[in-house]
Amino acid sequence: MDKPLSIAAVVTAGWSPDKDSLLAEHCQGRPKALIPIAGRPMIAHVVDALAGSLYVQHMVIVALDPSADAQFPVPVEYLPDGGGLIENASSGIQHALDRYPGIDSVLLCGSDVPTITPAIVNTFVEECFHTDHDVYYSVVERSVMETRFPESRRSYVHLRDGDFAGGDLLLFRPSVTFDQQALMCKLSTARKSPLHEASMLGPVIFLRYLTRRLSIAEAERRAAKIFGVRVRVIPSSHAEVGMDVDKPFQLDIVRADLEARAAV
Repeated sequence: MDKPLSIAAVVTAGWSPDKDSLLAEHCQGRPKALIPIAGRPMIAHVVDALAGSLYVQHMVIVALDPSADAQFPVPVEYLPDGGGLIENASSGIQHALDRYPGIDSVLLCGSDVPTITPAIVNTFVEECFHTDHDVYYSVVERSVMETRFPESRRSYVHLRDGDFAGGDLLLFRPSVTFDQQALMCKLSTARKSPLHEASMLGPVIFLRYLTRRLSIAEAERRAAKIFGVRVRVIPSSHAEVGMDVDKPFQLDIVRADLEARAAV
């Protein structure tokens, strides 16, 4: 990289559980992003990691009311809830591109991966900029995830290259249009339903997925053909990018991890 990168980070924080959600009692009527972990809201740990990166210059938070009074180490911009995860992600990406026209990319992250660190963010960004693609999607191979978080019970996509869990870090170059952003965000949200994710790439890819003959390279080529956007899948050596909090036992895992980190 010849010049310092300038990246805007977008954190989506709009998910609030209903009374039947497994996390409802932990949220106490507030957004999931505000669940306390090691004395701070969950989203604060995510913002810490992004703000501590060498490359993140701007921070945008979508769908969290400023009145929540979460404390962050850097100034943030707040965008209102757009009505759904895909809408929030797309509006955040487009806002960042419009607000900061000179940036090199937008880094999209959920608010529920609190164990990520600045070093992990740096590694992902640097790997992205080794090639010239439009969208970069993080995944974590099963052995990496289960070595670091053996009780995480993630969902995995079974590919010829191995079994992979979807990660929460996505990087978008300015070349990606608004419609393409929405498609990529939709594909990302399908990561917890591998069959749905594979079906979005067409019947041939779906069949190859079912028979475990689909490779990462084939999925990338098919996504480029269907969506008109050059996609690169990046297997991460850091399980933290895929350790999102969806269930109470996963909350227990990240709480124990962060409390131990804080004690050290």
